[in-house]
Amino acid sequence: MSEPSGQSDYAEEERCLPIHRIREVDVLDDRHVVFRMSRKTYYLVQLPHRCPGLRRNDPVAYETVNGMSVCSLDAIRGTFRFGPGDSRLGPPCSIPGFQEVTVEQLATLREFLRQGKQKRK
Repeated sequence: MSEPSGQSDYAEEERCLPIHRIREVDVLDDRHVVFRMSRKTYYLVQLPHRCPGLRRNDPVAYETVNGMSVCSLDAIRGTFRFGPGDSRLGPPCSIPGFQEVTVEQLATLREFLRQGKQKRK
């Protein structure tokens, strides 16, 4: 895979995800975030630009309009950690939408991002 798939390469696009169904949010890098809904249901957010504060394995916050769902145009924020118990939210980044991805597509994207990171070192 020479580059990540475009948005149309994934199965379905959702406008909103119900908050009560979100099991985990996994930051892949500062432009890719995965929402796990169940063991086999994942949604990818591909941000158009880098989002400062989004880092692998760090928590995120999202700002919603209705409080019941995370929707496109809602904001996601990374966190900056300054020490034990001292963290601050990064700037808000608008969510363009959610593309459903398979486990295989997610594995391919993770590998692509890992290889890209190694090339930059």
